[in-house]
Amino acid sequence: MKCIFTLMLLSIVVHSYAQQFQMELDSLIGIIESSPVTNQETIDLRNQYTKQALFANPSDTTLLAFAQSTVDLATELRYWKGLLLGYERVALVYQYSFSNPYKALEYYHKALALTEKDKDLESMGWSIYGGIGTLYYEQEEYGKALEQFKKVLHNDKNLELTATANIANIFGSLNQLDSAIFYYNKALDLEQVTNNPTYKANLYSNLSLVYSQANQMDFALASAAMSIDLIEQYGIEFVRPTAYANASMAYLGNKDYDNAEQYANEALQLSEAQGNIFLQKSAWGTLADVYSAKGEFSKALEAYTKFSVLKDSLNNQNRRVEINRSLLEFEFEKERTIAQAEIDRQSTIKTASLLGGGGLLAASVFGFVLYKRRRDAVEQKKEAEFRALVADTELKALRAQMNPHFIFNALNSIGDYILKNNNETALEFLSKFAKLMRMVLENSENKSIPLEEDLKFLELYLQVETKRQPGKFSYHIQVDEGLDVENTLVPPLLLQPFIENSIWHGFRDKDGIGQIQITINENQDMLICSIEDNGRGIEHITNGNESKKSFGVSITENRLKILNKQKNKEGRLQVIDLGEQKGTRVEISLPLERLF
Repeated sequence: MKCIFTLMLLSIVVHSYAQQFQMELDSLIGIIESSPVTNQETIDLRNQYTKQALFANPSDTTLLAFAQSTVDLATELRYWKGLLLGYERVALVYQYSFSNPYKALEYYHKALALTEKDKDLESMGWSIYGGIGTLYYEQEEYGKALEQFKKVLHNDKNLELTATANIANIFGSLNQLDSAIFYYNKALDLEQVTNNPTYKANLYSNLSLVYSQANQMDFALASAAMSIDLIEQYGIEFVRPTAYANASMAYLGNKDYDNAEQYANEALQLSEAQGNIFLQKSAWGTLADVYSAKGEFSKALEAYTKFSVLKDSLNNQNRRVEINRSLLEFEFEKERTIAQAEIDRQSTIKTASLLGGGGLLAASVFGFVLYKRRRDAVEQKKEAEFRALVADTELKALRAQMNPHFIFNALNSIGDYILKNNNETALEFLSKFAKLMRMVLENSENKSIPLEEDLKFLELYLQVETKRQPGKFSYHIQVDEGLDVENTLVPPLLLQPFIENSIWHGFRDKDGIGQIQITINENQDMLICSIEDNGRGIEHITNGNESKKSFGVSITENRLKILNKQKNKEGRLQVIDLGEQKGTRVEISLPLERLF
């Protein structure tokens, strides 16, 4: 089941009890409505109210009109600080009340554009980068999210807590648990946490999830209890849905299925009210595991189906392409502004040159030539970035084809196995198959995943196939000891089609036990992956007819071609026939890519 961490938003400043907090909100709106004129102070109060009201009730969609009217008022007054904060508030409302990352990103970029125009606002831009980081995190673009939060951490001491906590969240999502626990504890030790129950509740909730993943269930339950106690004591509604979802996982790990079901259902109700697809997906995943453990298989299937549908919706590739396109548009606009400034500067130089004489005129012409070259370079950069976006979209389409192909073959396996085995063994097989499918759904939509995660997937896949064909083949996975599998990135599902070919084709009608040797090592700046079997041999399988090449293998070859084009590297695929009844060796060389 996919884990979920509450993001430490860079604008949370809730400290009060629920009743006192509501009184503060009522007081704020009273002051705003009674103000005889609209001035900078009024706009500041409106922005403050929007922020606090949002975190008091994230599902309040009426805040959008209020926030947008604040933006209009700030624009009329030409109050740029108020306008920047107004854009940020509108972005937050779209992000959390409407679950609309497109519009949220649009307004974050409007806020950043103000920091480009006015250097006095530059220091306020770091919180905007943090907001963009949360969008990336929610879209599971963890590498990009980490880049944003590290940028915040290194440039704004005032945001050290939120940036540190969000870095911990990302490591937790990447299953790098030691790093996650380190950063959570670092955040809890910061002075800002001491008198802020919202931060504490948030951190303890996320820490409970990390402890659950690390199988430290006593710590997981204790952390979940501390988070929920703080939420109840201070009425921290913003953290409540995710705290309940994480608590349900802690209880599930302790086999307390009743409490796990209760908290998962409460998290589901709250997240549905908010329209938070990210959290609904997590709650349904937990319920699927709970129902399966309790033997309520019809409910488990229904919950898992809803989990899968939400996962597919959340990972809709158009959403990621839209976000990437918005980022490109912002960068291009930034370049255009710089270029326009250069034009103005060159115009000034030219005027001065005309007044100053022919020598200066020559210098102006020279400057214009330099500018033209720079402008051409900007245009070339824009074209290259759009080409990269097209290639990225093509690659995602190929990965999308990979999923149904793999699932089709896996379902054939499960059908065959159930027909041949008893119910108890079939149930064990179904459990492994469900876990395998979940890993496929979670990993295959990403451009790259840690090698450690891909190895876990391959291990589980091979376990499933050895159960389907007991005694038919054995396997061994060997990884170079010096290779950092947590920090090395690989395209997901790249090796699986070749392993599948060995099992489905190489060992068909083979006398004796088949063997699959998977070897992964590092050679200079390349990652070398080898799959070797002792099957019938590729020539014997295809009889020289390339049209019979596996569909999965064909897709993999196309994926490698696009990856080479994107990265301008020389990754290679070699299929070597070892001879009839001697087997096949597949060698894939990839450019070595690190997470950090």
